[in-house]
Amino acid sequence: MRKSVTLSLQENIDKMLYKKKFAISLSNPSFNPKELKKINIKDFNIQGNLSGHSKLISLAEQKFLKNWKINNKKNQTLITNGAKAGLYCIFKAIAGENKKNFAIINPNWPTYVDLIHLCNCKSLFFDTKLKNNYDINFQELNKFLSTNKIALLVLSSPNNPCGKVYDSQTIINLIKICNKNKCYLVIDESFSSHLFNKKLFNKKIQSNNDFLIIVNSFSKNFHLQGLRLGIIHASKKLIDLFTNIHIAVNGAPNTVSQYIVYSKKELLTAPDIKNKMLYVTNFLKSKNVDFYLPDGSFYLFPKIKNNKNFTKLANKNGLFFLGGKEFGSSYKGFYRFCFEKNEQELKKIIKIMDKYEIY
Repeated sequence: MRKSVTLSLQENIDKMLYKKKFAISLSNPSFNPKELKKINIKDFNIQGNLSGHSKLISLAEQKFLKNWKINNKKNQTLITNGAKAGLYCIFKAIAGENKKNFAIINPNWPTYVDLIHLCNCKSLFFDTKLKNNYDINFQELNKFLSTNKIALLVLSSPNNPCGKVYDSQTIINLIKICNKNKCYLVIDESFSSHLFNKKLFNKKIQSNNDFLIIVNSFSKNFHLQGLRLGIIHASKKLIDLFTNIHIAVNGAPNTVSQYIVYSKKELLTAPDIKNKMLYVTNFLKSKNVDFYLPDGSFYLFPKIKNNKNFTKLANKNGLFFLGGKEFGSSYKGFYRFCFEKNEQELKKIIKIMDKYEIY
């Protein structure tokens, strides 16, 4: 089992900072601290509802499922101890049906691969390309799912790392194809509050589907990583399975974290980061760097222009990054750029990149 590539990068940077050497991550966010006042948690030592507190479930559905038609008679929402825990429960449950071939639409968040491996399943990959705006060829996908007998397909939208958001019609088409192939479709919407192009959702989509599983994250949407709270929305039958696995591995959803979120609703405001995105993308455009202009998330996935010296110059000047191959073998020559940083840090990064032609 490999170490997390994203957390390992930050760990290496922290070691350099400890040695009083200049180091900044191009690929990871840096959030401003949040101060919590007057938190009175009288029930902190009492295990709560196994699927999460009803107040938080209601909040989650309001915040995260605005683009879905919810049928609470057939579907349920589970609060999990982070999106990662939720994804593990999903993969483990489906793996228990002796269906071992799982697929990921690339470029992908590396954690998907690690969690699938942890569940003793095989990861197969369906690549999308920058030259096609990371659009999905449905005919090719249908053949891919059928030929490889795929049991579960994972899609992140907004995509981590490229920032692609798939519109309503694309999601509807994916649901139809997965239904046809009796393949579970996991849509990870963990950055859904960070959208720059809201016109992509021109219709609500029916969430009542036996093969559809929706994942989201309080952590990534509202910068609450330390609270470790995510959600799964799916059929009641699937939620029962996921809940049992979640309880076995994690226990009930964290009572303290849940209380903080539903009692401090001011925390559930996503910061406006569009200007930061434009600041970085305008710089890259001025250098004729090729990339997909993000529809959402706080990442973009530029193609390295100065391929020969990019890594050497970046590391020499204290800039460290995750290379494209971490997000799929076809993306060598790309890297993940995170623009969700404080403005001073972001300006410093761009100044270094401009001075030493690191792009």
